Formats: sequence, C-alpha cells, structure tokens
Amino acid sequence: MESQTLHWNHPNIMGPELLELLRTSVPQSLGGTLPVTATVLTLGLYVKGILPTDWAELAGKISRVHPSRVLIINPIVNSANAPTHVDAELSATITYRRPHEPPILFSECVQMNLQGGLANHWIDLVQSLIKSDLPAYLLWLGMPPLPGFRWDLLSTGFSHLVIDTEQTGIEPWHHVMLQSPRLGLMIDDLYWQRLGLWRVHWANVTDRPEALAVVSTPESISVVWPVEKSTGWQMLLGWLVSRLSWQIVDIAPNRLLVATESGDTIPVHITTGADPGITFYQGNRRLSSQEAHNQLTTQFEIGSDVLYEISDPCNLADPVSDVVKLLNRGHDQLYDEAMSALLLSERPEQ
Repeated sequence: MESQTLHWNHPNIMGPELLELLRTSVPQSLGGTLPVTATVLTLGLYVKGILPTDWAELAGKISRVHPSRVLIINPIVNSANAPTHVDAELSATITYRRPHEPPILFSECVQMNLQGGLANHWIDLVQSLIKSDLPAYLLWLGMPPLPGFRWDLLSTGFSHLVIDTEQTGIEPWHHVMLQSPRLGLMIDDLYWQRLGLWRVHWANVTDRPEALAVVSTPESISVVWPVEKSTGWQMLLGWLVSRLSWQIVDIAPNRLLVATESGDTIPVHITTGADPGITFYQGNRRLSSQEAHNQLTTQFEIGSDVLYEISDPCNLADPVSDVVKLLNRGHDQLYDEAMSALLLSERPEQ
C-alpha cells in the first residue's frame, strides 16, 4: 500500500481554530473523503526548555510502531503582554488502499508553540485535542512544573504520565507521585525502563541458589554510582526492598539501614564513582555487579576465588526505543511497588 505524509503550517491562530483545522484538514486534502482512522493512542510530548530537536521526526518514528495522534506541547513564555496565539504545524500520514476503499489515517502530529496566555494555561486547549476513546500518554521531557500546577485537570485527559528521572532525579516528582493514585494518573519512568537490564540480569543470576542466598540475606550492601544518576541505585534498592519485604528504617547522606522481615538490619553504604555497581556481602561470599564498557557483569566470589562471572550487553539509551518499549509493555506494577517503598521514607538529598 502506498503512503503519503501531508503537511500544513498555521501560524498565529487561536485554539478553537486549531481544533477545527485538525478535524477538517485531512478530509479536505482527500477531496472530501473521510479516512478510516487507525490511531491507537494519543501521545503528548511536553518539550518546554528542552534543546531544539526535530520532534516531528521523533513522533513519526514512534508512530510507525504505535499509530498515534502526537501533540507536541511547547509553551513559550515571553513578556506578560505577549498576544495569545498558537503557531501550529500539522502533519498526517495517509495510507491508500485498493480503489474505491477509503484511505487510512495512520497517524497525526500537531506541533504547537503556545504563546501569551496559552503558555501558562494550555491544559484546556490540549484536552480538546486528545482522542477521548483511546489511551493517552503524556511524555514530560524535563523538570516538572512549579507547585500549584493543575495535575487534577491534566489527569482528566491523560491517563499516563511518562517521566525520565535519569535526567531530573526522583525528588522533583515526589509531589505528583503522592497525588497520582487519587488522581487515577499512572506514572511510568523511562529510566526504570532502562534499568530493566539490571533486573533481568539479577533474575538470571539468582537462578543459582548460592547467588540468591547472598542477594536475599546479605550482611551488608555497597553501592557505587555516578552522583548525577543516583536515581538508578535508589530505584533498584526500592525494587529489592519491595520484592524481599524489607523496609528502609534509617537514612543518612551516605548510608541507609534496611530491616528484614526477621528483624535483622542491613547497612547500605553509598559512594560515588564513574561506573555503576552494587555489591552484596555475606561472610566470605560476595556478589558484585558493575556496568562498564557497555557490559553489565556480575562476579560471584568466595574468599579470593571467583567461582563464576556472568555478563550481559547494555542497550544504549535511545528515546524512540525507550518510548516504544514502554508502550509495548504497558504500565509496570513493579515500578509502583518500588516507588512506594522509596516514598515511605524521606530520601536524602544527593
């Protein structure tokens, strides 16, 4: 089947006009024919303050796998007296079928530079563009908004908020994370998605009974992690705490204390280093995992002897692949459990 991407440029328009253009542009370009719609979700990209990127190209790559109506939201804060308007670019990918069959509207992209009053009050406009009968994800690229942001309004349109705590840390998102169950807003994290390599790797390693014993009943744990990516070890620790029914009972800047179900305590020592690594100690046994040179490697040692070593290749971070994998898998309940374990305790500033 032949495909074609149509483009329209509409500077200096108002919100209602944008909604009408989105509704009518494709049929008018097809000579009045109404296409069959194949989109399966709405995907919002909030890109305020992010380095300029070809967002339409990124949206197109995602839509090839998950046909979407993509809304690129870019508030531009100028002077207080700047006129309220939208500079919009629309595109639609059409697939043509056999003669006398209506074409398929495969995906749409609405790129919005919001100015004037819309730069601060954009939720109502964006809500009107969401396809209400389909799942709606908002990918928030960058730091969260200031306190007072109306997450309650946003959550009536977007059912999923996708963040990236590798870039922002966990702390700035605590407020909305605590609100999200009440709002019915599911939160997903691209960094959690990337850390899936660690979780799968450890699951394979602990298929060996001696490795499982050291990981599940350690006498102490040592964490070495780049300070700018400290969210990684925090989420992995939260995952272990939730899976093993542990509890974080004491916090200091470079040390945590974890309590087990049996009442034992496990000190967790935290230092900074270039290559992420976590080591579990039990007597003269040690299980250490380190990510370096695009490999995640675990060694199991007794005394000075290395009994075995297991390595897995690391997947390099790629925004399109991260989002596609997240959409493929859907919301991960294990993420909720890991974050709940962390949010029960106040985290130290890193």
